[in-house]
Amino acid sequence: MQMKMDSIRVHMSITTWLWITSLHMCSGSPNLSYWGRKVSLMGQPCYWQLSDRCVVPELKELSVCITFQRDLGTSDWTAFDYKQRGKLSVELGLTGSRKQLKVWLFGKENTVDLVEDLALHQWHTICLTWSATAKKLQVYLNDSSLKEIHINGSQLAGCGMLTLGVSHNVLGGVMNYETGKELMGSATLFRMWSRVLAGAELAALRCVEGDVVRWSQRDWSKSASYCKAEPDSNLICEWQKYEIAMIVSIESKLQEKEKLKIILQNWFKDTFHSNISVHGIFISSSRQQLDLELGEQLEVQGSRVSSNGTTAQRYDCLVHVEVTPKKDVWAVQEEIQRCLSPPYHHADGVVKASPGSLTVISVEELSNNTESPLHTTGPPALSTASTTVQLPSCTSVPSSVAKEIPDLCNPDYTDGFFQDTFYRVILNASINITPTNPENSIQNWLNVTLNPNHMTVLNFVMTPELPISEKFLILHRYTCTFHVQAQSLNVTETKKLIVSLLTKPYTTGSEFIEVLPGHINVSHIAPGSCPDHDQHTLQGLFPWPKTEPQDTAIVLCEKNQLEKATRFCKLDGMTDIAMWEPPDLSSCERIVDGIADLDKVNVTANNSGEVVDLIGSLVSNQTNLSHSELDTVLNKLEDVVAISPISPNMGENIMEILSDILHCKADLVSFTNKILGVIESVGDQMDFNGETHNMTVPSMALQLVNVNSSQFRGLTFGVSSFTSDNSPQIFVNETFVEKPFTGAVASISLPSVLENFFPQNNTVRPRIQFQFFDSGGLFKNPHDNMTLNTYVVSASVTNINVSNLHQPIIITLRHLNRVQAQDQRMCVYWDVSKSGGGGWESQGCVMWNTDDFQTTCQCNHLTHFGVLLDVSKAPISELDEQILVILSFVGCGLSSVFLGVTLLTYLAFEKLRQDYPSKILINLCVALLGLNLVFLVNSWLASFDSRGLCVGVAAIQHFFVLASFTWMGLEALHMYFALVKVFNVYVPSYILKLCAFGWDKDIYGSEWDEDSQNPLQDTSPFCWVQNDNAFYVSVMGFIILVLLCNMSVFGVVLIQIRRMQANKISSSSTSGLAHDLRVVASLTFLLGLTWILPFFSWGMAAIVFTYLFAILNTLQGFFIFIFHCLMKENVQKQWRIHLCCGPLRPEDYSDWSRSVTGEGRGRQVRCPSVKSEDTSSMRKISDTSISSVNQIIA
Repeated sequence: MQMKMDSIRVHMSITTWLWITSLHMCSGSPNLSYWGRKVSLMGQPCYWQLSDRCVVPELKELSVCITFQRDLGTSDWTAFDYKQRGKLSVELGLTGSRKQLKVWLFGKENTVDLVEDLALHQWHTICLTWSATAKKLQVYLNDSSLKEIHINGSQLAGCGMLTLGVSHNVLGGVMNYETGKELMGSATLFRMWSRVLAGAELAALRCVEGDVVRWSQRDWSKSASYCKAEPDSNLICEWQKYEIAMIVSIESKLQEKEKLKIILQNWFKDTFHSNISVHGIFISSSRQQLDLELGEQLEVQGSRVSSNGTTAQRYDCLVHVEVTPKKDVWAVQEEIQRCLSPPYHHADGVVKASPGSLTVISVEELSNNTESPLHTTGPPALSTASTTVQLPSCTSVPSSVAKEIPDLCNPDYTDGFFQDTFYRVILNASINITPTNPENSIQNWLNVTLNPNHMTVLNFVMTPELPISEKFLILHRYTCTFHVQAQSLNVTETKKLIVSLLTKPYTTGSEFIEVLPGHINVSHIAPGSCPDHDQHTLQGLFPWPKTEPQDTAIVLCEKNQLEKATRFCKLDGMTDIAMWEPPDLSSCERIVDGIADLDKVNVTANNSGEVVDLIGSLVSNQTNLSHSELDTVLNKLEDVVAISPISPNMGENIMEILSDILHCKADLVSFTNKILGVIESVGDQMDFNGETHNMTVPSMALQLVNVNSSQFRGLTFGVSSFTSDNSPQIFVNETFVEKPFTGAVASISLPSVLENFFPQNNTVRPRIQFQFFDSGGLFKNPHDNMTLNTYVVSASVTNINVSNLHQPIIITLRHLNRVQAQDQRMCVYWDVSKSGGGGWESQGCVMWNTDDFQTTCQCNHLTHFGVLLDVSKAPISELDEQILVILSFVGCGLSSVFLGVTLLTYLAFEKLRQDYPSKILINLCVALLGLNLVFLVNSWLASFDSRGLCVGVAAIQHFFVLASFTWMGLEALHMYFALVKVFNVYVPSYILKLCAFGWDKDIYGSEWDEDSQNPLQDTSPFCWVQNDNAFYVSVMGFIILVLLCNMSVFGVVLIQIRRMQANKISSSSTSGLAHDLRVVASLTFLLGLTWILPFFSWGMAAIVFTYLFAILNTLQGFFIFIFHCLMKENVQKQWRIHLCCGPLRPEDYSDWSRSVTGEGRGRQVRCPSVKSEDTSSMRKISDTSISSVNQIIA
């Protein structure tokens, strides 16, 4: 059922389009869609409203979506406003105020609270759905449901007026815009459907055209011709299903419908590319009764027969196609328009699409009907409930329908007095002879006929037609379109009067002019008025008042107030909208005589272009600028880029101004950052067609590239030639050049890893901008003994800070003057944050290759060991970083070697690993050895630029860090059991449980798996957890918990050992102190207490604790070898027994072997009858406790 309704809509659209095709005869088949385009809504004088040819029917349910972005943070704003004509209440609308959305329906305001205000410079999509049956209004923001509101209402009123970005009212047929609540930004993709779309449907159909209001030129009108829909390459919406509607002229001897279908099938097959497949073709004889293009009936009996026997017949044609793979809607529309515009010649005749009738829209589904969906039986009604599916489409109302509903959609009130009303007239005039000047003849006839009735003809356009034969009389027919300005009380009566006057035969001499009743169409238009407008010019400020169409505004000159400036408010012949013409300021004297007078100019969104032109005219003739003049000019340019969207033309003008500044004699040292900031803003905010745009002026160049994130493989920008008085010659390659770039004045090459910094939102393409500067006086070298000997290049990504690239950026610069071998060269970059207005810095950039003629630089950074627990994230100097890197690698290397020796010793000698402390120590050594080895190869593996490899390395590094701390914690737990609980604990399978807990991957991997795509980023030369939240939760949280437990156990164990020593005969104080220090050091490294140092690395002490951390923790394995292997008596004896010979080998070691656990075994001898599992386990723990005490205090 829905597909049939869609078919009816298409037919209604096709039968409507033909009557305006004469307006497009000379323009081929332009794409009337606004997909891929946005409208700038920055207040007066540009407003967008629903076209008078577009009728919103009465609706019992609806869905409406609008996508917009705010460029200025005004307190109140309006997205759209729909009102009934002549009423002040809002029938349907969307406004906002700070952290609130206000949805209007049936005159009632409904507030929706937001967590935070809508972000500036970001696209937001807000959708509203409502149903009279469910009595429910649903509000969605960016595909997420915000609020459900209960609302009573029977239906949405039809035939209203809708405006974008501004509120309005219509009184007396005149549109008035309300100021103060405009949307200062841009809007796109306003669409309305005649049914309720659920949240999932709204997201799925984001690229599908509406069926009531479409985002198309046919449905919208603008207040002025310069208020254009601007292309935006970031507005990409990919879809695969499309519907093509058009009127085709088929000149063929064949008349059978099925054979005509075959001709059309061959046309599409030969014309379309292989990626477009046709799913259905439906044709029917055109039911259009008025042909303004050919001036003849389009019924079958009105077809023309040519001399070769072929018949030219018009058909309504509907085609369903699918594009594989799916492509951007605007790109598909352009491709199909381009393919079907030329005539198609086949063996039986010619097929041609009627100009202006071809439309391509994205649809939800493709029809599978076998019957033609174009067939209808007369015009549908507009006021019944069924009209919500029969005539929802807003693509023009047929003239036959419009004549039946004038009182519904075009009220006839003029507030009870005569006032100017405007009409558009389209007619076909026939002349019996060939006049010398037919245009003058027809205009004279119109003036003679209409002027006596207080009517004026405006914007007359005539198109000649082919002569036709009628009753042995050759008639010359002309298609004419024009406006009529009339003084009237009643719109309908005035329209009837115009038709009556122009259909009367007119004779002058031998010339006869006639218009048949069926060959004229008169429609009432509401052009609005030219809005009040403040214009800043060289002659001063001109506050133009609100002016009606075809009237002239007069304002006194600012400097010589006896003179006047005038400006005409013209009714535009193409858009039917009142718009200002350029003012006549010839009688006014200039008031801005110099740059100092620019302070009198207030920059607004409306006059920013004029201000730029004004600054350009003042700066272009200057050879010397003072400090105050430079400050004034740059401040005004900063105001322009902050408040106004930048067009390519405005960007060129700003670059010209900055070029003039660089070439004048002025001290630019304190203005360098300002100039760079203005250029950066121009590149970030510019709207341009296509993927690339460049601007070159003397001494400077700016290249902008909108990159495809998924296809980014690197980018190279360069200047091939340059002389100081000419513009640079630039080039861009979509590749990364690893070797030094030769044959260029300057080049900069970006690696593919830059892709990791791009935003993940596919609807917004990241923009890279390259800049080139002649060094001149803009960049001053702070070092007296150094000279800037190259040009300057830069690259940036809009709104993204790029740092820590593990694949370096390659920059090649040609020397301005040849250098000698003994000359020192340094790669530097400009640091805008440096005190004194910026300066040169060399940190992070190294010289890669150099000769007498050019130098190649690389920018990169290394990561020291402290990254594993870099709590403060505080930056350190390049020298300290290099030292820390060396200390980290040396320490980890030593620890790895001695941990290996420790493991080899304990694993080789069975007697050393019979007790629990030794087994726990072995596991701890394995974890620490894995941690050190992975760290040593981490940076090398990261250099392979493989995300998968880097994620794997970081995961292993993460595992060994947490495993090491787990075994340090288990070491402390065992000490607590051994020295505090002693006989009061029972743990069966003790070591197995410790190993299961210490090496269980789920302990470390559960949180890792959830965030594996988030915390790991391979944008650093070290593969590690980069996300701060994941770092502090998955690493710091666990480590802090272990350290707190270990410190508690450390204190308890020291107290327990002290008590045990107090019961023994005390030795000398010196040896006792040395013994205590050794015990403290042994426990400190065994329990990992040195890892607490990063928590003190803040402020002034940060670098000191960072050094201590790098030294002590990288050498943790070495100290464990010293205290728990080298200084252990039983280990020394095992070495002597198995590795030594001669006098160093002990004579009898059997007793020693028994003494290792003799105390425990003695207990077993004393209690041979105790064989229970509990007693046995307690004996083992008891034995181990004695061994643990011996190991610690030995």
